[in-house]
Amino acid sequence: MKTAVDLIMFDLDGTLADTGPDLADAVNYTRAHFNLEPLPNALVYSHVGYGVEHLLKHSLPQQDQFPEVMRVFLEHYENHLLDKTVLYPSVRGALDCFRDKRRVVVTNKMHRLAVAIIRGLGIENHLDAILGGDSVSDKKPHPALLNEVLQRFQLSPRRALMVGDGDTDVEAGKRAGVVTCGVTYGLGNKKDLAAAQPDFLIDDLIQLSDYFC
Repeated sequence: MKTAVDLIMFDLDGTLADTGPDLADAVNYTRAHFNLEPLPNALVYSHVGYGVEHLLKHSLPQQDQFPEVMRVFLEHYENHLLDKTVLYPSVRGALDCFRDKRRVVVTNKMHRLAVAIIRGLGIENHLDAILGGDSVSDKKPHPALLNEVLQRFQLSPRRALMVGDGDTDVEAGKRAGVVTCGVTYGLGNKKDLAAAQPDFLIDDLIQLSDYFC
């Protein structure tokens, strides 16, 4: 029997969009600015999903120059965030399958960056809201983003679903009392994702329609 939901909350990086290559390029551009060697993409990906501050603090040692690190990174990334970024397969199909539900992005990415990517990829009209890491006081795994969505749409957590590629998504979902679904194809560490024990685990976003209605 399928689980009935009224709201699906999606992570962005590693769940709806493969943003990894553009993020890695921006990190390595910033490292080059400080005369540092580039990092392997996989290493950069391991720091994605926790917000830009986390990404940069774990990718560059210049913490005494952090405002400059942030400035260089954002200046480059905002101009190149759609160079290589693409939607994952089945994203449009999955969003369309649930067109009669509330569909919301809850990401730790800065709101303006998330909106730029979603608009650039042409899926903004498939979503009822976009919340970023700076939309509320705390980022995932804190449940604040999810709680804000539940309150905004006046929906019960028991009728809501959180979908993401990271353990932070699952933890935030559990703390908010919603159903959780992990996706294995994204940027997140698969072992950490499994260890977080999501209620469901899928390999392709279109599989959501196998479990939810």
